[in-house]
Amino acid sequence: MGSSLLKQPVPKSRPLQSAATSVALLGIGVLLAFLGSCAGVDKPEPAPRLPSEDLRFLVPPSTGYPLALKPGEGERVDAAFENLIREGQRDKALSLSQQALSRDPDFYPATVLAAQVAFVDRDFHRAKELLTPQVAELAHYTSWQLLLGRSSEKMSDLVSAYEAYENVAEATPVARSRTRELGPRVAQVLAQRIESDLQKGSSEEAMTELARMEKWLPEETLTLESVAAVAQATSNPEAELKAVSKLSARDPGDRSLAERHAVLELEVGDAGAGLRIFQELASEDPQDAELQDQLARARFLWRLQLLPIEARGLVSQAELSRGDFSAMLYWLFPEVRYGQSRQVRIANDVLDHPYREEIVRVVNLGIMDIDERLHQFSPNDAVTRAEALTSMVRLLIRKQPPLACVGGLQRNASLDLDTVCAVVARCGLIAASSDCRPAAAVSGTEAVELSRLTLNLLGVPQ
Repeated sequence: MGSSLLKQPVPKSRPLQSAATSVALLGIGVLLAFLGSCAGVDKPEPAPRLPSEDLRFLVPPSTGYPLALKPGEGERVDAAFENLIREGQRDKALSLSQQALSRDPDFYPATVLAAQVAFVDRDFHRAKELLTPQVAELAHYTSWQLLLGRSSEKMSDLVSAYEAYENVAEATPVARSRTRELGPRVAQVLAQRIESDLQKGSSEEAMTELARMEKWLPEETLTLESVAAVAQATSNPEAELKAVSKLSARDPGDRSLAERHAVLELEVGDAGAGLRIFQELASEDPQDAELQDQLARARFLWRLQLLPIEARGLVSQAELSRGDFSAMLYWLFPEVRYGQSRQVRIANDVLDHPYREEIVRVVNLGIMDIDERLHQFSPNDAVTRAEALTSMVRLLIRKQPPLACVGGLQRNASLDLDTVCAVVARCGLIAASSDCRPAAAVSGTEAVELSRLTLNLLGVPQ
């Protein structure tokens, strides 16, 4: 019996293998079924792949909002922003923004959220377009200005970018850092705009650009150079002197800058300082004839400081009247101040004028004319170059022995314009007769220089 048991065949294991296979197949089926059931579920949107340097400029929309928020308003847009950045839920963010703006078009955090979606989409133009209209109204709104600044940078509008960052630079280190980095480039852009405006004669536009430059970058060398250029173009020597003195201190080796500084000091600043600058320059190059002439002019202008204050003030005037010019002749020419006249001409319109004595003197000496028919001098009219140059010729032809350059003209000679222009050119008061410009106005500086050259020809010590 035992042997028969031993002889019985051992049962094969196929049923066990089949069971195992069935279990495996069942597991695979369940897995496939699970995966199949998941196939119908929406996959989450991928998170935006923004560079880290851009993410610094996207902050929750309520950040720095200057107005009061209703309960929950700020939290909702901020949550939508977080989902946009972390999970890429742009559609939900845009939908929330549109719904909020449909209820209240002036709910600006929703506008920021919409602009942030545009920025994430790389539509920088749209982002900037959304934020630009209220840039001044919301100047200190942090999230608004940061995004506007970065969008402007992306579009290479550095001036708009700088303005946006400057608005919130005190509130956030990111904006403060960008103003430091962009400052030199923005100065270049504005300086080029100002130069172009001045070349086109658009001084008002240049002054508008300069105002921003001075507000943002007051100590930049380009700013000071632009101040000087605009001041010179708009006849503002005081402003030009302030800028040029700083520039000259920064670059003491620039001779042209030093000369301009000296000239401005002589005209509207400290005449002694201007004289010292020219003395230093002349001592460095004693053979330079032009510098020596400028030094002589500086000495002359410095001596003008000894004149009465009303006479000194004439030097800095941009345009002299006939009365002003008469007073200048009176104080600068001993021949006018002490000369004796043999005629008496009456001008009825100068009796109450503050320069009545000076006007009467130049008129009776025949240095300037009056309207003999109306007996009027017109002291408040602007003196023209033709009148100023005619006065210089009349002073020159009084000298004895006669000067060769006056061409034999006598004291009471009738002087037409062509004769005057030819004489002053031969005598060196102007470079050529074509420079006569008879109808042009005369500044105090021009009148002083004409007087200095005329006094030199007359041999009057200066």
